[in-house]
Amino acid sequence: MALDKHRPEQTGAKNDGQSDVKDNKTKNRKILVSLLVLFATPLVFAYLAYFGNWFTDAGAAQGELIEVEQLTDIEDYAFTKSNGDNYSGEEFETLYWWIIPLRSSQCDQRCANLNLHSVNQTYLGLGKEALRINELVIFEQDDILDSGKFPSAISLFSDVGVKAIDNTMSGKDLDLPTNFIYLVDPLGNIFMRYPLVKDKRGALKLSKKLRKDILHLFKYSRLG
Repeated sequence: MALDKHRPEQTGAKNDGQSDVKDNKTKNRKILVSLLVLFATPLVFAYLAYFGNWFTDAGAAQGELIEVEQLTDIEDYAFTKSNGDNYSGEEFETLYWWIIPLRSSQCDQRCANLNLHSVNQTYLGLGKEALRINELVIFEQDDILDSGKFPSAISLFSDVGVKAIDNTMSGKDLDLPTNFIYLVDPLGNIFMRYPLVKDKRGALKLSKKLRKDILHLFKYSRLG
C-alpha cells in the first residue's frame, strides 16, 4: 500500500517536469523570435525609409533592387579562400558586403581592374565607416583574372554565374549572374546590384552610386 501511495506522487512529479520542459521550450522560442525581430527591424526600416523615399525624393536607390522572387542568400553559394577554406555564414553576419563575381570571357583584365578599383576607392573613401562593409571578388576556378590586392575567392560557375549549392539557405535554386556588383545586407540577403562599367567616366558614376546607397543604409540602420 505504501508503494501505491507514492506512485501518484511520482507520476505528478514526472508530469510537472514535462510541463516545465515544455514551458522552457516555449519561452526560449519566444525569446528567439523576439531577437530575430529585433535584429531584422532596423534593416527593414532602413530599406523602407531609404528606398521607399520616406524622407526625401533624393532617396531613390542608385542600384537595381532585386525582385523578391530573385532574392537569394549569400549562403546559397560556396566561396573558397586562398587557403582552401570556405567562407562561413558567420563571416558575412553583422556587416554589409560588396560581392563581385567576374568571368574573364565577359570581363577581361582591364574591365576587372577598372571596376575593382572603383569599388575599392569607394570603400577607402568611406573612412571609419568602411569598418561596416567588406568587399570580395569571386572568380571561377582556374580563371586567368587577377585581383591584385583586392580580396578574392573562387567558386563553381554555371553558364549563368556562381552556381548555387544544394539545399540553399533561401530554398531557391538560383545561380548568381556574373559581372554585377552586388550589395549584401548583414542578414545575408543579396538585395541590390549594379552593372559593371566600361570606362573611367562610368567608374566615377559607379563610385558615387555605391557611396550614396551605402551611406544612406548606414544612416537608417543601426546594424553593420
